[in-house]
Amino acid sequence: MAWFTSEQATLLAAVQLASRTGQSTRVWQLTWTLSTYLLRLGLWHDLATACQAALDAARRAGDTTGEAHSLLRLALGYAKSGRTTLCQPLLTDALRLFEEIGDLPKQALAHRTLLWMAERQQHPAEMLSHARRCYDLYRMADHRAGQALALQDIGHAYALLGSYDEAIAHCERAQAMMRDLKVWAWEGAVWDSLGYIHHRRGDYQQAILCYERALDLSREFADRFNEADTLNNLGDVRRSAGDLAAARRSWTQALRIFDEIDHPDRDWVRAKLRVDDHAATAARQLVPQTMG
Repeated sequence: MAWFTSEQATLLAAVQLASRTGQSTRVWQLTWTLSTYLLRLGLWHDLATACQAALDAARRAGDTTGEAHSLLRLALGYAKSGRTTLCQPLLTDALRLFEEIGDLPKQALAHRTLLWMAERQQHPAEMLSHARRCYDLYRMADHRAGQALALQDIGHAYALLGSYDEAIAHCERAQAMMRDLKVWAWEGAVWDSLGYIHHRRGDYQQAILCYERALDLSREFADRFNEADTLNNLGDVRRSAGDLAAARRSWTQALRIFDEIDHPDRDWVRAKLRVDDHAATAARQLVPQTMG
């Protein structure tokens, strides 16, 4: 992360240079490699600019593989930044091209982005369908790390559907695989799902512990969106537990990050803080005034 941070401007300039000089393969491969860093830091504009340059270069060269990868990364950036209306047509094209190429893991990644969109639109049954397809594709490709991530997504979908025992079983399988494969960065998603499950079951202390573990991993891997998202969830469970001051601290931290990465979820968090302010004011007005 330190190296990418110090070389970020140079790498982005290299993408544009490769595009101008007709090196289409280098454009999309460099963009794909750089995209994980840009996604984690929430640098949506830089990601979109690089992906568009890669997409244009691939299309000029008739490079189907480069076009598919560029479409997928551009779509993922729009999805994760909350610009979901821009995402769907890009994903449809990317999935079609990956099916033509026969790239199973990238087909799975496209379904995982569709899964993300289904969650944002509060369609958990559709989310479960994409998660299962994602798992099947990774299994056919013998991609064990991908299978672990898909198992977590299946578990999360079951949690949103209220099937908590089924959700925990899938999350625990995913966690065991991730630890076996040493893919620590992905374990944060499991802890976040477990936090949601324990919150819904009323075990607030266990939910807080799970969310705090997810938060530690987001910070360790500099994943700013997931850090803010987990802080938002942590605020919710702390409010359920009756600790309004701690809830406000979590939401305030989440709002700061959402503002910094220009993410529309800041509106939800700001609304929670506003409601909490009104509730606190009303409570103070109910306190009898002492007579002097």
